[in-house]
Amino acid sequence: MKRIIIHFSIIAVISLIFSLVIQTILPLGDFWKGGTAGFILLILVFLILYTAWHKAGWGKTLAWMMILTFILRLGLGILFTWGLPLFGYEEVPQKAGFVFQDAFMRETSAWELAQSNEPITRAFSDDYTSDQYGGLLAMSALVYRYISPDAFRPHLIIILTSAAFSLSLPFMTGILGRLFGKRASLWGGWLMALYPEGILLGASQMREPFLILFFAIATWSTLQFLDRRRLKTAIPLFLGSAICLLLFSFRVAIPLLGIILLWVWVMESRKMSRKWLKGAIWLVIFGTILGFGWLYWDWLREIINWDVRLTLIASGRIQYELESLPAWLHLPFVVIYGLFQPVLPAAIAAPAPWIWWGLGVFRALGWYILLPLLGYALIRVIGLKNSKDKRLLFFMILIVWVWVLLASARAGGDQWDNPRYRTIVLPWMAIIVGWVVDYVKIKKDRWLGRVLLIEGIFLSFFTEWYISRYYPVIPRLDFWLMIGLILILSLCVVIIGFLLDRKRKKSERKSLVND
Repeated sequence: MKRIIIHFSIIAVISLIFSLVIQTILPLGDFWKGGTAGFILLILVFLILYTAWHKAGWGKTLAWMMILTFILRLGLGILFTWGLPLFGYEEVPQKAGFVFQDAFMRETSAWELAQSNEPITRAFSDDYTSDQYGGLLAMSALVYRYISPDAFRPHLIIILTSAAFSLSLPFMTGILGRLFGKRASLWGGWLMALYPEGILLGASQMREPFLILFFAIATWSTLQFLDRRRLKTAIPLFLGSAICLLLFSFRVAIPLLGIILLWVWVMESRKMSRKWLKGAIWLVIFGTILGFGWLYWDWLREIINWDVRLTLIASGRIQYELESLPAWLHLPFVVIYGLFQPVLPAAIAAPAPWIWWGLGVFRALGWYILLPLLGYALIRVIGLKNSKDKRLLFFMILIVWVWVLLASARAGGDQWDNPRYRTIVLPWMAIIVGWVVDYVKIKKDRWLGRVLLIEGIFLSFFTEWYISRYYPVIPRLDFWLMIGLILILSLCVVIIGFLLDRKRKKSERKSLVND
């Protein structure tokens, strides 16, 4: 009890210091009213985070992960809110301190709703087009109406998004620790904490941090259900996370909940002895997927075609390259192009204000570290033999890749919507990365390093190509010649890798014979 009182006192003092510092940096409205508003939210979220950490077992590493996750996102959010009006572009959202235009429109609508005499439930009506689902709009309006009624302080919502990301960590590390052990949970937890796109979304007034949190809770609850453990906690948490997902985005909630239900079936179907019944259920599942595909196909096709057109308009180079391809290859080309967004070489080479240049490189670097890990995991899981984890891992990796490709198709080559759509499944990405990095460490597998070397070749050529685009004094390679050189050098890395492995195995066999 004494320990809890000491911790509570520390939380109260830190909350007060943070709120006063934030109000000093962002002097919106009355100083003391702003400080009080920040203090109320901070002490509330800190108590929730403390409780989650306590329930997870008081781990010191988890505590540092959660603290760093929160501070990075809140700090970056305050930096953008302060810095974009000074160093950003001459655009209305940026002058108001917003990275995302969607967030600017939603928070503006939430402030208007909070200042009106209308009930907060109006957020779920068609009157507010800035949020077609209503959940985040209603939450923001509640904060503005009852905690910050005197001034528009959108940074208060960043406190909540930062906390949502931090709160997902106990659930994620719990899942990974249960499935693949402590070391894997550490790798996956640090990915959740440090992944740049996740940091940006947590530092913005976006719904993705909440979707990630609810998805993590639903996954954790499902695992508890499968293990027949802590059911009194797991069932209410699952139901609560499912309801919240639906309130924040029913279009995201339906596939996410469907994925979790399918995961349950994949894991539990192993125990079913009647093959005819198992086959019948699989037919029902595939029929349901096809039915949803048929139901939403016209809408999805229209959206995808529109996003492809936006990609062509936004990039003259892509439009030029597509002119040499048949029409049926346009969508696959744009999907592959979207897979590499945000493009790291373009982010490095493109001139921009320092605040945007740094953000662009930061986001792209994170994805170009994560992407080869996901690709490598897919290759490695196929080669697993007699592993009890293979069925689970293959299903999760397959779902993540399908989601990533659908995000690329849904948002085309867009460098903003595309990355944030795919980040929604970051909890499962963290599970995969936790497993694959631990696998590499245990097996001392050299192929991940070779995959990263191939990526380095790709990035080196394209960085030079993009720099020469913006600075014509630098010689520029022909596009398809460059692609050919990249493929040849990558093939050399693969062949040399196989030869080195073969030589190493011969040496090991020879040493065994001599022994």
